Amino acid sequence: MRVIEEQTKANADRIQRATGLRPGVTPNRRIAADPGADGAWSAVVNTPVVPVFTAVLPNGKLLIWDSVGDNPVETYPSHTFTRAMVFNPANNTAKRVDLQGTNIFCAGFAHLPNGDILIAGGNANAQMAGTVRTYVFNWQAETWTRGADMAAARWYPSVATMANGEEVIIGGGPSVAEVYQTNGAIRKLTGFDKYNQRMYPFMGSRPDTQLGFFGPWLTGFTITTSADGIITGTSTRDSVARIYGSYSTYDVGKTLVVGGGDITENGATRVPTRTAVLLDANNTINPVVTATGSLSTGRRQLNATVLADGSVLATGGMNSAAVDGLVDLQHAVTTAERWDPATGQWSVLSGAARIRQYHSTAALLPDGRVLTGGGGICARCRTVGYLEKNIEYFSPPYLFKKDGSGQLAARPVISGAPATTSGRFTVTTPQAADIRKVALVGLADVTHGVDQGQRYVPLKFTADGTTLTVIGPPSGGSTPPGYYMLFIVDSAGVPSVAKMVQVGFGPKPLMSPIKNSTGRCLDVPGAALASGTYVMTYTCIGSKAQAWNRVGETMRAVGNCLDVPNQNFVTGQRIWAWTCNNGPAQRWQGYADGTIKPLQNTTLCLSAAGSANSAQILVSTCNGSALQKWTL
Repeated sequence: MRVIEEQTKANADRIQRATGLRPGVTPNRRIAADPGADGAWSAVVNTPVVPVFTAVLPNGKLLIWDSVGDNPVETYPSHTFTRAMVFNPANNTAKRVDLQGTNIFCAGFAHLPNGDILIAGGNANAQMAGTVRTYVFNWQAETWTRGADMAAARWYPSVATMANGEEVIIGGGPSVAEVYQTNGAIRKLTGFDKYNQRMYPFMGSRPDTQLGFFGPWLTGFTITTSADGIITGTSTRDSVARIYGSYSTYDVGKTLVVGGGDITENGATRVPTRTAVLLDANNTINPVVTATGSLSTGRRQLNATVLADGSVLATGGMNSAAVDGLVDLQHAVTTAERWDPATGQWSVLSGAARIRQYHSTAALLPDGRVLTGGGGICARCRTVGYLEKNIEYFSPPYLFKKDGSGQLAARPVISGAPATTSGRFTVTTPQAADIRKVALVGLADVTHGVDQGQRYVPLKFTADGTTLTVIGPPSGGSTPPGYYMLFIVDSAGVPSVAKMVQVGFGPKPLMSPIKNSTGRCLDVPGAALASGTYVMTYTCIGSKAQAWNRVGETMRAVGNCLDVPNQNFVTGQRIWAWTCNNGPAQRWQGYADGTIKPLQNTTLCLSAAGSANSAQILVSTCNGSALQKWTL
């Protein structure tokens, strides 16, 4: 093994002798004269592990791992451990926390609600077979625990945290998705069997608490993940297969998808696309797709990282796929670019010292900087001597004064914030009158350009003295339970250092039943997807037909909303499930006495016609009966 690991260094030495340039070093690096306009890069910091898989922990440290060694996994006979470290960006120190028992190279991962990291799948052997294993990394004790096995082995899956704290595992070989439950058991999601490719899918929880699946291929899905699951919508994102592209959720229900692919564009062949598109999943089953500004050059193998102000940073990558789709040091893109959601345009920033392509990562830190690192551990990497066992920090322009001095800007300070919240809360800051943004940002779970953890959730607030009164996240779908970085941003666009806040479950019920006082549950017959399906009561069985979600003033199941047909607010009107549109017919309010009333006419109550199975659901004049009392 020692001999094998020496080969990459030997190749790098040979190439440096022949060309005068060390592989991975940026040629003709763009160094900005004014960090206030273009940001600034730190010196390169060496690490004992290649940052191929990076997760930001609730204490601000990072869990980082790679494989069994520096070289391609197919060159190693043994895969019974994984090199891992806890890295502290405060002082650039690393503590080894190697996992014994398996190689979690090419696993999927995401945060659990308690801040621990769930890892699913990995690399079983030199043939690159997947594994059925799951592991949990305890961020406080810095220890590993083996979890339940999946039904099938996975290699290159993605994992997404849902509004109810469950983790959905998709891809990596098996076509049937699986769900890691809050009790640690795993169930099959047999209602979704549409993706088996060994390519990390783009996906994430949506405001309506469904799962959005939107890449890298053209076809997207909307999935209810309760019980055995159901696909409620299928759509086409755009015309580019965005292989090794990236994405970032920059607002509630809004996602930027950028770069990737191997296409002909602007007269050039075998290039990744410059283009980006926006997906808006608010109030629709299939997301609304619109174009936005394009990068200055096409990129694949990039990372798109949401920043503390809600803009998005693109780092790393390559602008050609002609020689190789993983690593091409002659076609490296090392300048950063920032996308502004207000204008939809990208601006070119300063350049990194190191080339970041295949197996590189980037993650937003609580201090507002972005840690970038990694690259290497593949057959092509060894051939060209490419191994980046190091990290760099990028300080975005918002951290600097705008007077051309290059000096750091004064930052607003969070002097007080809650440790946990699930609703309205207060933040104290001496700069309260000057604050323009308050937001939660999810902790990174990033590999291969796919970050399942990051999301930017702007929050409404008012200021009084030194206190900000903040309205909590709009739903558990937009803000799945877990730890978030809480940032405040002043009128100059400068963010604070974040405070870590643990967000609880969003407004209830989340993928849970609405139960009548007679003991029956509100049910969509047969979990039908068709608009105009009349709802009924049925024995509570925990099915997807009974998994209701409160999103704003709506109540949703299997992708449709509880609706008063044609806004006919009269007693005796039957109620159906209809395409969500946020109209008056779909706005409901639950009350302390157990009644649920349409906001358009609060003299009416949601009622069951009787206590038997299959009783009709209707609105009728409120009378205090058990048929009008519900548990939310």
